[in-house]
Amino acid sequence: MEDCILIFRTSIVRKQDVKRVGTLLAQYPQIHRWNVDFEDWEKVLRIECLGMSPAEISDALRTINICARELE
Repeated sequence: MEDCILIFRTSIVRKQDVKRVGTLLAQYPQIHRWNVDFEDWEKVLRIECLGMSPAEISDALRTINICARELE
């Protein structure tokens, strides 16, 4: 497996949302690094991971009421 970079448009609005995302993503050892671009109107979430699909990430985020759609 090789590292991949997944990029999502999200429904993140507050810094508190970012904390919740961080707590969730910390449960996945396959995720090496992630960040949220608050300057972008789409609140882009960028994830560097190993062997995870965009659907897995979206489903996980949905459990904490964050909508995420992969950007092509």
